[in-house]
Formats: sequence, C-alpha cells, structure tokens
Amino acid sequence: MKVSGEMILREIAGEFILIPVGQTALKVHGMISLTESGMLLWKKLQDDCSEADLVDTILGEYEIDRETAIKDVQAFLEKLDDIGILIRG
Repeated sequence: MKVSGEMILREIAGEFILIPVGQTALKVHGMISLTESGMLLWKKLQDDCSEADLVDTILGEYEIDRETAIKDVQAFLEKLDDIGILIRG
C-alpha cells in the first residue's frame, strides 16, 4: 500500500503538516497535522509497503508492544482511507 494524491509535507514550528495541493485539494479540505509517529509512517508510505512493514517501523522507533503498534498503525491507515489518499493492494 502507499499514499496517493498531491500532498506537501512541511514542518512548521515543530509540527508536521500535510498540505493538499492540485486535485487532492478538491477532496481534502484543510491541512492535516501529523504526530512524530504519523510523520514516520507517512514517509514510509511514499513507497509501496505492507502494514507489517509499518508496524515494524514503529516497533523499531518506539518502545511499545506489538499489539499497540498494530492498533496505532491501523488507526492511522483508517484515517488516510477516510480522506481517500490511501491505495491498498
């Protein structure tokens, strides 16, 4: 899976912000704020990867258990799905 659409990632005052541009701006209204872990997952999703890859990325960066990492990744992917910028498969 990976993200689609035209989004610009910016760091503003220590916060990571996704700004929709082009055709994506027509369906995604406003900016999207990312946490540090969200930014890490976003960068990983620039290339095709699996949900397991994303979980491993979180486990490699944070001291959390696998179950928590799985839930966090699934919640992040659901949000991307809801705004229509995630390509699964």
